Amino acid sequence: MATKLSIELLGDAVKSETFAQTRRTNRCPFVARAKATDVVSGMQIDGLTTHVSEGGCCILTRKAPFSQGTRILLEITKDSVLFRTHAFVVYNLKDQFMGLCFVEMPPREEAILAGWMKAAMRSLCR
Repeated sequence: MATKLSIELLGDAVKSETFAQTRRTNRCPFVARAKATDVVSGMQIDGLTTHVSEGGCCILTRKAPFSQGTRILLEITKDSVLFRTHAFVVYNLKDQFMGLCFVEMPPREEAILAGWMKAAMRSLCR
């Protein structure tokens, strides 16, 4: 099942972007500090990641998460390593969780994410 989102990503107009809510990549349990900043309003929400994948992550927040379609700058910190990328909110659940889809991730950030996922997969196989 797909959901239509009318969003504008990073200045490039994307009209009625179709986003399949089915997961396209494997998710790994992953806990780290996260800060999401709305790129329009500047409002910030702090939280913790619960899962991460190549395409996005889930964030547990202390206050109501951003609404579906919100464009954010995401910062995740684990063991003094900072990961930064733009994302948009795909869903929010029970005013505590928000699912994010990464967009236009720089190669350096891809490498950080790949390393974290590899480590998470190794710990699952122990």
